[in-house]
Formats: sequence, structure tokens, C-alpha cells
Amino acid sequence: MKKYIILALLLLSATLVARAQSFELTGQITGQNTGYVHLSYQDNNSKWVNDSCALKNGGFSFKGNINGPQIVYFYGAIKSRNVEDPNSTDFFIEPGNMTLQVAAGDFKNVVITGSKTQGENAELQKLKAPIYEEMKPLSQAFRDANIKYVQAVKNKESDKVTTDLKEKASAIHDQFDPYWSRIAQVDYHFFDAHPNSYVTVYELQRYVGTLSADSLKMYYGRMSPVIQQSVYGKELSVQIAKLLAGSPGSIAANFTTTDVNGKPLDLSAFKGKYVMLDFWASWCVPCRHSSPHMIQLFNKYHAKGYEVIGIAEDDDQPDAWRKAIATDGVGIWNNVLSGFDRDKAIKGEKNEKFIADKFGIHSLPTKILIDRNGTIVGRYDKGTPEEEAQMDKKLAESLN
Repeated sequence: MKKYIILALLLLSATLVARAQSFELTGQITGQNTGYVHLSYQDNNSKWVNDSCALKNGGFSFKGNINGPQIVYFYGAIKSRNVEDPNSTDFFIEPGNMTLQVAAGDFKNVVITGSKTQGENAELQKLKAPIYEEMKPLSQAFRDANIKYVQAVKNKESDKVTTDLKEKASAIHDQFDPYWSRIAQVDYHFFDAHPNSYVTVYELQRYVGTLSADSLKMYYGRMSPVIQQSVYGKELSVQIAKLLAGSPGSIAANFTTTDVNGKPLDLSAFKGKYVMLDFWASWCVPCRHSSPHMIQLFNKYHAKGYEVIGIAEDDDQPDAWRKAIATDGVGIWNNVLSGFDRDKAIKGEKNEKFIADKFGIHSLPTKILIDRNGTIVGRYDKGTPEEEAQMDKKLAESLN
């Protein structure tokens, strides 16, 4: 009899869960009576849905099935897909009934009721808003600098002109660091106060490239099983595993590819030597700036059994990659492309040839040192002088 009771409870639970996964979002736009609004979200089969609804006297309604709380993209009469378009925004929906109030041309100040998760998200965004407001002049300067650089490339200006413009844009970009640090502190306080929030697990994915694997594991370990098994929780777990696979103590994943000269390259063939995997790109200014020092290290330790494999994320622009190799003089070591496939990435398909994915690479430049036995003994992805000194010290201890 107890078995039947348990079974009945399980069936009831399953039914409740199934019903709980449906959502309905009804809303009203002031200042616009006709036209369309659009909602992009992932359904309960994790497939992207791009839904549209015709406005009737400014009103609309969306219905669907989802696996749980998630961030969605909502937009109306946009002029571009730029996130700053005044007729677009994002927010959290969740199973159940929700209402939305928004004004045409002011989607950023949307008001959602019925979504506890969005309430938490609004709380966090309100704390960060003053910092983003301070960043606006710098953001505009960076945007203008990038436009000038892109225009110069289109106009086929000289290498000196395009390089100078890229350097200027990069220098402006570096000025964001203090702001990002302040924003990170706000986020970390929120994570500590809301360990079981879907907002926390969603926002943590932004920090996979900056937080250590231990810190990410700590935050993940504080989450309830429900959050850990959510779509965002599972993805965070995958990213942590990849980061650990590319961190000290792990055996380096093997990869085979073709180098810049068309010759096959197999990482396992380098066993018995110290190998630095240098993840970079021709368009990455800090990467290019690190080349002279990397050349010095290569010349100093190569005869002692030290190799470098440059792994460039230039799969879409191989000519720029080859030109950068020649310009920077890094053809003295092995150079390969990362294996990134844009089509597979867009479709969410697995790409076994993507080398950066095997090592949890989320920022450039990143350098990974592998010892003679194939074990990772160093990961350098912060780009600071202190980290460079640590890398130099490790090489000196290992090869002198």
C-alpha cells in the first residue's frame, strides 16, 4: 500500500510540475496602440522561441511552456539589435501568470509583476545602475573609437593608421577596469545574500572568465539542488568543469590540428617538454603586447626543452592571423587556429575541434603551462604584471 501511495504522490508531483511550467505574460504599452511586440525565450525543450503578438489598443499576451525562471528578450519597434535600443529590454519570467507595463520608447523601465525572480533582478540592477551611469561618457568614447577603427579598415587605410586607432580603442577599454571591479563587488554581495536565486546562477556565468574555479565551486555548492539542476545551473557546472580541466593539477587534454604551415600538430607529441599554450588573437591588443616578452622567454628556454604553441581565435580571418604572426615575429614557434566554428556555436552543437573549449578559455590572452608529464602547472589569464612575474618565476624554477 505504501508503494501505491508513493507512486500516487510522484504522479501528483509530476502533474503539478508540468502545470507549473506554463507561463502567461499579459501587458500594456502606453503611447502605442498598434504594431507588434516580440518575446524570445527557451521553451521546455530548451529550444529558442521567437514569439510575436499584435497589439490591440496597446495590449498583448504571450503564453508558453518553460523549464523554470529564465531571462528573456522583449522588444517592440526597434531600429537595431543593439542592447541599448530604447524599445528593447530583458527580464526574468517564470512559470505562472505575470503582467507587464511599459511605455513606448522606454522599454528599459519596464515594470513586471508576478515574477519573484525579476524582483530580485530589479533589486540587483538598481544597485548597479549608478555605476553604469558613471560609465556612459567612457562607453560613448569607446564606441566612437571603435567606429573610427572599423571605418578605417573599410577604407583600407594603412596598417599604421588602423593599428594606432586600435591602440586608442584598447587604451579606452582599459579604463573600464575600475568600474567593472565596483560592479563585481555589488554582484558578489548579491550572490552571498541570495545563494538560491536564479539571478545568482545566471549572473555567475559572466564571471567564469574572472573568478577562480575554487570560487565558482564555492558559489555553486551553496545553491540548492533545484538551482543546480536548472538550465543555468547545469551550464555553470559544465563551465566549471572546463575551467578545472584547464587549471593546474589537471592532465592537459590532447588535441590534433594543422599548423600555419599546413603540417599536422599533436599535443601528445610534445610530451617530455614544457609547453606553453598561448591563447591569443590578431585583434587582441594585450595579446600582441605580450609577444615581445614571450619571445624573450622562448629564446631563453627553448634549448632547455621549452616549446610554445600559439592558439589563435582568428578562424574567421586567417589572413589577419598570418599577417600578425609575421609582424610580431612569433613564427619561431608553433601556430595553430583555435578550431572555433561559428555555425556550430550558433546552433549549440558540440565542436570537438575547438581547442579553447577544452581548456575553459573565456578571456584573451590566456597562457597555460604544461610540464613534461603532460600535467598543467600554470594558468595565467589575468593579464597583470604580478601574474607575468609569477609565470616567469615558474619557468625559471622548472627549466633552470
